[in-house]
Amino acid sequence: MRPPVTFLLADATGTGGLARAVIGTANRLGRHRPTRLAGLVHRGGAQGYTVDVPHEVVHTERRWSRQRGPSQLVPEDGLLSAESDRALRRWLGRLPPGILVTTRPSLHLAAATWAPPHVRLVGWDHKNFLTRYASGWLGDVLDRAVPATSAWVVLTHADAVDYRERLAPARVEVIRNALSWPPAEEPAPLEAPVLVAAGRLAKVKGFGRLVDAFAPVAAKHPDWQLLVHGEGERREAIQRRVDRLGLSDRVRLPGYTTDLRAALRGASAFAMTSRAEGFPMVLLEAMSQGLPLVAMDCPRGPGEIVDDGRNGLLLPDGDVDGFSRALLALVEDAGLRRRLGDRAWRDARRYEPAIVTAQWLDLLDSLS
Repeated sequence: MRPPVTFLLADATGTGGLARAVIGTANRLGRHRPTRLAGLVHRGGAQGYTVDVPHEVVHTERRWSRQRGPSQLVPEDGLLSAESDRALRRWLGRLPPGILVTTRPSLHLAAATWAPPHVRLVGWDHKNFLTRYASGWLGDVLDRAVPATSAWVVLTHADAVDYRERLAPARVEVIRNALSWPPAEEPAPLEAPVLVAAGRLAKVKGFGRLVDAFAPVAAKHPDWQLLVHGEGERREAIQRRVDRLGLSDRVRLPGYTTDLRAALRGASAFAMTSRAEGFPMVLLEAMSQGLPLVAMDCPRGPGEIVDDGRNGLLLPDGDVDGFSRALLALVEDAGLRRRLGDRAWRDARRYEPAIVTAQWLDLLDSLS
């Protein structure tokens, strides 16, 4: 029998892209080999995604925060505390022989420090090399943790090049995130006067510059709307920007949606103006419905998903004026929308779950 694999993430009840990718991967692997899921903490929310494999919480103390002192392992990390250090060290020490996949820098280092020798370690990075090493302490954590792994999984080829150069001879593998659902049977009609975006309402997602880019579109085409699905700490700031630009009847923030597929199919293009990404799941999900993509080439991910002029339009990072022109091109040319959307729909098959699951199985089998 194949040895068991355990996925460890910060909170298995999360609703973001990381939790979606990890839980989906664990569910699919569970059909082929013993698989379980663990969250270090449970922040108290309802389960965001269906979990089909056994799962547990490592640190069940309700006051899991830093109230009882900072972590001695990674003092700067907002997740860990002295108390969670103790819980995590005990949990890691009890792991049976098998493979542990960690999903966050502090968890990579904890596993590298405290996991027993009979556990093979796989680190799975969900951001990008440039973002990680922009922070001195995060770079230090990775420099200490990655060499202890049996494999280091990244989302883009650009990241693989950088990690191999910095941390040789670490084994670095590229495995993309998988679609959360199969591609639609046919592309969306792309007839509604709606542009759509989705993600956490945080500074890194750049929704302020998306609102700025949409303003000229709204002025020229008063029948078109922009819908930004998601929740986060920047909601009020984004709404103030919308109001200041006189777009309150044109830009809506409907909140987190439990039916993203329907939201995507009701639009005619998908827009992304993030400042940084890992490998954005939401672009793949938009492709699966046949939406043309418009994205800024932020570090990293969009540049390896958006094939400029074929499945979407790719603009330099920060080019708000160029982004406005790209949105106008799609708004004003239904034929262009359909051509790019059809190619996006076909390209989405590269990320079908069966293909990505086979890549994970190959990697895990090589470590067994």
